[in-house]
Amino acid sequence: MDFLIRLFTILFVSSMVSAQELDRVAVIVNDGVVLESDIQQKISEFKKNATLNGQKIPADDVLREDVLDQLIISELQLQIADKVGIKISDEELNMTVKRLAQQNNLDIEGFIKVVEDRGDSYSELREEIRRSLKINRVQQGRIQNKIQISKEELENFLNTEEAQNQLGPELKVRQILIRNNSSQNVDDVYGAVLLGLSEGKNIENFISEFSEDNGSGDLGWRKLPGFPELFADTIKDMKIGDLSQPITSGAGKHLLFLEDKRGPTVTFEKQWKLRHILLIPNRIRPDEASEKLISEIKARIENGESFEALASEYSDDPGSKQEGGLLDWAGEGTYDEEFERQMIKSNLNEITDPFLSQFGWHILEVLDTRVEDKTNERIEDRAFSYLFNRKFEEELETDLQELRADAFIEIKELD
Repeated sequence: MDFLIRLFTILFVSSMVSAQELDRVAVIVNDGVVLESDIQQKISEFKKNATLNGQKIPADDVLREDVLDQLIISELQLQIADKVGIKISDEELNMTVKRLAQQNNLDIEGFIKVVEDRGDSYSELREEIRRSLKINRVQQGRIQNKIQISKEELENFLNTEEAQNQLGPELKVRQILIRNNSSQNVDDVYGAVLLGLSEGKNIENFISEFSEDNGSGDLGWRKLPGFPELFADTIKDMKIGDLSQPITSGAGKHLLFLEDKRGPTVTFEKQWKLRHILLIPNRIRPDEASEKLISEIKARIENGESFEALASEYSDDPGSKQEGGLLDWAGEGTYDEEFERQMIKSNLNEITDPFLSQFGWHILEVLDTRVEDKTNERIEDRAFSYLFNRKFEEELETDLQELRADAFIEIKELD
């Protein structure tokens, strides 16, 4: 929605000039025209907003040429929109204006007031937004299918310093240094630390006991490119709480511990591992009979029969039936609303009472929970969007040049 934010800051209707003086055809564009009043209005808009934003205003002839080029390109795209029947409904327009207001921390009433306090027309702004939405729809239709991003291309970008600095989190890494010629054996230290961490002990204990770096072992908060390359190659694949194998440097042997990470892409998700039995009501076994049977199945499990065996025999969920009712690890937003509510409130290793979802009657048992680090997936999504937008701009520039080259354009000389 970046184009909407730009629209809010630059596309407002400014002081109107006499229509009798300016309403003449300035450019013929295929079967359409650009009026002199359109050009003067856009020039006035640019100067007004440049003044408000402290921007330099180019010479009049340069500014006119830029505005003229923009209006020709816009007219060509609007002609395509009309030709292929692109329409922007009032409902879509209203939702767009609402989002635009929210992005500027305003409600609709406040948004309208800001526009009108500037002496601008809210209704004309709405039409400018409508035209921008049409143009955006045309661009998406013409460009989107031309863009391909391979897995290899994405991985190569993720490995660049640019991506790691822009998208990567800051990492807090601690180290245990065993210096050259130390009396300590690094393999013994590694084993002792690994065992202690698995028992829930804090890394501080082992830094104090073993490290020979004359400090706290704290390498500070850094993005991946900020670490020595020798360390970065290992750190990039570590999760929070991981301890690296010994790394050899000129100073000795290093054990690295990833203590934490922070930044806008850092994402953690609570996940549940569970099993369930589903009975879908049908004509042979209607709703009441299904409810009765699922209650009987629960009682049989509580009396010692195998959950897996009963799921394989009775469950109507083809995806989990042959796995004894077992489902993959999943976070919130994966399942039906009622199923998820029962999952979240359940205690470990307790079978729920029968409940009804949109699919039918269930019982479920939560077997385990965990907090999964989804940061790398978030970074990949952001990287894909970054590459897509960069390619989109490149393809769009080429497409617009070709569009203009193929069009009939006649610029009328000023009197």
